[in-house]
Amino acid sequence: MHKMIMASRYMLGASLLVLAGAAFADEDGETLGLIELDQNLGDVEKPPELPPGAYTGEIQDVQMGTSQKGNSYFNIKFVIPPAEIPAELQDDFEDGAQLFYNRIIVPKKGDRRALFNLKNFIEKIGLNTATTSVDPNEWMGQSARLKVVHETYQGEKRAAIKSLEAAEGAVKQAAQAAPAKVAAAAGGRGRTRR
Repeated sequence: MHKMIMASRYMLGASLLVLAGAAFADEDGETLGLIELDQNLGDVEKPPELPPGAYTGEIQDVQMGTSQKGNSYFNIKFVIPPAEIPAELQDDFEDGAQLFYNRIIVPKKGDRRALFNLKNFIEKIGLNTATTSVDPNEWMGQSARLKVVHETYQGEKRAAIKSLEAAEGAVKQAAQAAPAKVAAAAGGRGRTRR
Protein backbone atom coordinates (compact mmCIF):
# COMPACT_ATOMS: atom_id res chain seq x y z
CA MET A 1 0.00 0.00 0.00
CA HIS A 2 2.83 2.36 0.93
CA LYS A 3 4.53 1.73 -2.47
CA MET A 4 1.24 2.51 -4.24
CA ILE A 5 0.88 5.84 -2.41
CA MET A 6 4.51 6.75 -3.22
CA ALA A 7 3.99 5.82 -6.87
CA SER A 8 0.82 7.94 -6.99
CA ARG A 9 2.68 10.88 -5.45
CA TYR A 10 5.48 10.48 -8.00
CA MET A 11 3.00 10.38 -10.90
CA LEU A 12 1.15 13.39 -9.50
CA GLY A 13 4.43 15.31 -9.14
CA ALA A 14 5.46 14.42 -12.68
CA SER A 15 2.05 15.51 -13.97
CA LEU A 16 2.37 18.86 -12.21
CA LEU A 17 5.82 19.36 -13.75
CA VAL A 18 4.39 18.65 -17.20
CA LEU A 19 1.51 21.08 -16.56
CA ALA A 20 3.90 23.74 -15.29
CA GLY A 21 6.04 23.33 -18.41
CA ALA A 22 2.97 23.51 -20.65
CA ALA A 23 2.01 26.84 -19.09
CA PHE A 24 5.18 28.33 -20.59
CA ALA A 25 4.78 26.91 -24.09
CA ASP A 26 3.05 28.31 -27.14
CA GLU A 27 0.16 26.53 -28.86
CA ASP A 28 2.64 24.44 -30.90
CA GLY A 29 4.23 23.17 -27.69
CA GLU A 30 7.42 25.15 -28.13
CA THR A 31 8.90 26.79 -25.07
CA LEU A 32 8.35 30.53 -24.96
CA GLY A 33 11.42 32.72 -24.89
CA LEU A 34 12.40 35.91 -23.15
CA ILE A 35 10.61 39.06 -24.33
CA GLU A 36 12.85 42.10 -24.63
CA LEU A 37 11.06 45.43 -24.11
CA ASP A 38 12.16 48.78 -25.50
CA GLN A 39 11.63 50.48 -22.14
CA ASN A 40 11.26 49.78 -18.44
CA LEU A 41 7.78 48.40 -17.80
CA GLY A 42 7.56 50.39 -14.56
CA ASP A 43 7.86 53.65 -16.49
CA VAL A 44 4.97 52.94 -18.86
CA GLU A 45 1.97 55.27 -18.50
CA LYS A 46 -1.57 54.78 -19.75
CA PRO A 47 -1.92 56.15 -23.28
CA PRO A 48 -4.41 58.98 -23.83
CA GLU A 49 -8.00 58.15 -24.71
CA LEU A 50 -9.70 59.33 -27.85
CA PRO A 51 -11.64 62.48 -26.85
CA PRO A 52 -15.45 62.37 -26.87
CA GLY A 53 -16.92 63.44 -30.21
CA ALA A 54 -18.11 62.22 -33.59
CA TYR A 55 -15.71 60.28 -35.82
CA THR A 56 -16.02 58.25 -39.00
CA GLY A 57 -14.84 54.69 -38.47
CA GLU A 58 -14.41 51.74 -40.81
CA ILE A 59 -15.30 48.15 -39.92
CA GLN A 60 -12.12 46.09 -40.04
CA ASP A 61 -13.16 42.94 -38.17
CA VAL A 62 -16.33 41.11 -37.15
CA GLN A 63 -16.31 38.22 -34.67
CA MET A 64 -19.08 36.30 -32.94
CA GLY A 65 -19.33 36.51 -29.18
CA THR A 66 -21.59 35.08 -26.48
CA SER A 67 -22.94 37.25 -23.67
CA GLN A 68 -23.15 36.16 -20.04
CA LYS A 69 -26.86 35.52 -20.66
CA GLY A 70 -26.00 33.16 -23.53
CA ASN A 71 -27.01 35.49 -26.39
CA SER A 72 -24.87 35.50 -29.54
CA TYR A 73 -23.74 38.94 -30.67
CA PHE A 74 -21.46 40.54 -33.25
CA ASN A 75 -18.19 41.96 -31.90
CA ILE A 76 -17.49 44.66 -34.48
CA LYS A 77 -14.13 46.43 -34.63
CA PHE A 78 -14.19 49.97 -36.01
CA VAL A 79 -10.94 51.76 -36.82
CA ILE A 80 -10.90 55.54 -36.87
CA PRO A 81 -8.13 56.72 -39.23
CA PRO A 82 -5.41 59.07 -37.91
CA ALA A 83 -6.75 61.93 -40.07
CA GLU A 84 -9.98 61.89 -38.01
CA ILE A 85 -8.10 62.16 -34.70
CA PRO A 86 -7.24 65.58 -33.21
CA ALA A 87 -3.77 66.70 -34.38
CA GLU A 88 -2.30 66.81 -30.87
CA LEU A 89 -3.08 63.07 -30.39
CA GLN A 90 -2.20 61.70 -33.83
CA ASP A 91 1.25 60.54 -32.68
CA ASP A 92 -0.47 58.35 -30.06
CA PHE A 93 -2.74 56.81 -32.71
CA GLU A 94 -0.35 56.21 -35.64
CA ASP A 95 -2.46 53.28 -36.89
CA GLY A 96 -5.78 54.89 -35.95
CA ALA A 97 -8.01 54.30 -32.94
CA GLN A 98 -9.66 50.91 -32.50
CA LEU A 99 -13.07 50.80 -30.86
CA PHE A 100 -15.41 47.84 -30.49
CA TYR A 101 -19.19 47.84 -30.91
CA ASN A 102 -20.88 44.86 -29.25
CA ARG A 103 -24.54 45.88 -29.24
CA ILE A 104 -25.89 43.92 -32.21
CA ILE A 105 -27.44 40.65 -31.04
CA VAL A 106 -27.84 37.82 -33.54
CA PRO A 107 -31.64 37.68 -33.92
CA LYS A 108 -33.49 34.57 -32.83
CA LYS A 109 -36.78 33.62 -34.42
CA GLY A 110 -39.48 36.07 -33.34
CA ASP A 111 -37.08 38.55 -31.69
CA ARG A 112 -38.40 41.72 -33.31
CA ARG A 113 -36.25 44.08 -31.23
CA ALA A 114 -33.01 42.34 -32.30
CA LEU A 115 -34.23 42.36 -35.92
CA PHE A 116 -35.02 46.07 -35.72
CA ASN A 117 -31.59 46.85 -34.19
CA LEU A 118 -29.91 44.80 -36.92
CA LYS A 119 -31.89 46.68 -39.58
CA ASN A 120 -30.82 50.04 -38.12
CA PHE A 121 -27.19 48.93 -38.01
CA ILE A 122 -27.27 47.69 -41.63
CA GLU A 123 -28.76 51.03 -42.75
CA LYS A 124 -26.18 53.04 -40.82
CA ILE A 125 -23.26 51.23 -42.44
CA GLY A 126 -24.75 51.93 -45.87
CA LEU A 127 -26.04 48.51 -46.91
CA ASN A 128 -29.45 47.61 -48.28
CA THR A 129 -32.00 46.28 -45.80
CA ALA A 130 -34.33 44.80 -48.46
CA THR A 131 -33.05 41.28 -47.80
CA THR A 132 -33.93 38.07 -45.97
CA SER A 133 -30.31 37.09 -45.32
CA VAL A 134 -27.39 38.91 -43.75
CA ASP A 135 -23.73 38.22 -44.46
CA PRO A 136 -21.46 39.89 -41.85
CA ASN A 137 -18.57 39.52 -44.31
CA GLU A 138 -20.23 42.28 -46.37
CA TRP A 139 -19.79 44.64 -43.42
CA MET A 140 -16.01 44.67 -43.84
CA GLY A 141 -14.80 48.04 -45.12
CA GLN A 142 -18.16 49.75 -44.48
CA SER A 143 -18.12 53.02 -42.53
CA ALA A 144 -20.35 54.72 -40.01
CA ARG A 145 -20.26 57.92 -37.99
CA LEU A 146 -19.43 56.97 -34.39
CA LYS A 147 -20.52 58.98 -31.37
CA VAL A 148 -17.68 58.41 -28.90
CA VAL A 149 -18.04 59.03 -25.16
CA HIS A 150 -15.92 58.23 -22.11
CA GLU A 151 -17.13 55.41 -19.87
CA THR A 152 -15.58 53.94 -16.74
CA TYR A 153 -14.58 50.27 -16.97
CA GLN A 154 -12.87 48.57 -14.02
CA GLY A 155 -12.04 51.96 -12.55
CA GLU A 156 -10.47 53.37 -15.75
CA LYS A 157 -11.85 55.97 -18.12
CA ARG A 158 -12.09 54.55 -21.67
CA ALA A 159 -13.38 55.75 -25.02
CA ALA A 160 -16.48 53.82 -26.12
CA ILE A 161 -18.98 53.96 -28.96
CA LYS A 162 -22.27 55.31 -27.61
CA SER A 163 -24.19 55.25 -30.90
CA LEU A 164 -23.88 55.07 -34.68
CA GLU A 165 -25.10 57.31 -37.48
CA ALA A 166 -24.86 56.86 -41.22
CA ALA A 167 -21.57 58.07 -42.62
CA GLU A 168 -21.81 60.82 -45.20
CA GLY A 169 -22.81 59.25 -48.50
CA ALA A 170 -23.81 55.89 -46.95
CA VAL A 171 -27.53 56.59 -47.27
CA LYS A 172 -27.10 57.39 -50.99
CA GLN A 173 -25.20 54.12 -51.57
CA ALA A 174 -27.92 52.06 -49.90
CA ALA A 175 -30.66 53.81 -51.88
CA GLN A 176 -28.81 53.23 -55.15
CA ALA A 177 -28.19 49.55 -54.32
CA ALA A 178 -31.86 48.86 -53.51
CA PRO A 179 -33.22 48.89 -57.11
CA ALA A 180 -30.35 46.73 -58.36
CA LYS A 181 -30.89 44.16 -55.61
CA VAL A 182 -34.65 44.04 -56.22
CA ALA A 183 -34.02 43.60 -59.97
CA ALA A 184 -31.55 40.77 -59.28
CA ALA A 185 -34.04 39.07 -56.95
CA ALA A 186 -36.69 39.31 -59.69
CA GLY A 187 -34.48 37.25 -61.98
CA GLY A 188 -32.68 40.15 -63.60
CA ARG A 189 -35.85 41.83 -64.84
CA GLY A 190 -35.36 45.55 -64.25
CA ARG A 191 -39.06 46.37 -64.45
CA THR A 192 -42.05 45.60 -62.31
CA ARG A 193 -45.20 43.92 -63.55
CA ARG A 194 -48.46 45.82 -63.64
